[in-house]
Amino acid sequence: MWVPSLGQLWWLDIRRDTVHRYDWQSEESEAHTLSDRSTFVVPCADGSAIGARQKGLFRVPEQGRRFSLTVPVSVPVETDTPDTCLNDGKTGPDGRLYFGTRDLVQRREMGGLYRLGEDLVARRLAGRVTAGNGLDWSPDASVLYFVDSGDYLVWAFDFDARDGSVSRKRVFASVAEPDGLPDGLTVDAAGGVWVALYGGGRLHRYAPDGLLTEVIPTPVRYPTSCAFAGPGLDTLVVTSAYARIEDAGETPSELDGAVLAAKTGVVGKPTVLCRTHL
Repeated sequence: MWVPSLGQLWWLDIRRDTVHRYDWQSEESEAHTLSDRSTFVVPCADGSAIGARQKGLFRVPEQGRRFSLTVPVSVPVETDTPDTCLNDGKTGPDGRLYFGTRDLVQRREMGGLYRLGEDLVARRLAGRVTAGNGLDWSPDASVLYFVDSGDYLVWAFDFDARDGSVSRKRVFASVAEPDGLPDGLTVDAAGGVWVALYGGGRLHRYAPDGLLTEVIPTPVRYPTSCAFAGPGLDTLVVTSAYARIEDAGETPSELDGAVLAAKTGVVGKPTVLCRTHL
């Protein structure tokens, strides 16, 4: 994600539990190792950040421009279901944190969509999710898009920014299995919905009505997520993975696992910093 207050691009290496921060002006990057396996990190308005582990959220304090050591989980989530874990998360247009959970084997509808309240309680907004993943909002904040990787679907909800509630769950897009597993998601300023297709070596861009308008090939087999970055939000950044390639006994290419960037002719929506502080 793009962090405008710092002029930085952030991304997370889940396998190495490392947050990378790239300074757009100096073109220098720094890496910060967290404790335990983290699944997302989002910046907060007070200069800290919120991270996610398998069973809860934790605070990542900030010291100057460098992260300090993490602290124990302070907001537990789904502690009564050991076969689930937190997955992707993002700050909504209302400044609250939203995130999904998934079944670890991605076969059962055990996961859900959650919102972190000002009282630091995580509340489930929707259930019957196999693998909750990428999420983002329409430019007018009236629609929340949410990926269920396990069912190869992108859901849409009506969203009320006043109280952070969702309603009218419906299928926005269905991805054919040969095209890849829908993973991370971002929405551009024109309302286009971009989805990284893990294993498919491509991105899909959908119009607000769910029509597939573009198929963008990537030079990597496993794109994982996407976001618009830079001062003008006019650079599309795509993260990728290579662990699945190595697990299959194959050799990754030079770009597998790299962070890619491209000009697409469109711009993204401004980043919202989380106003809830742990």
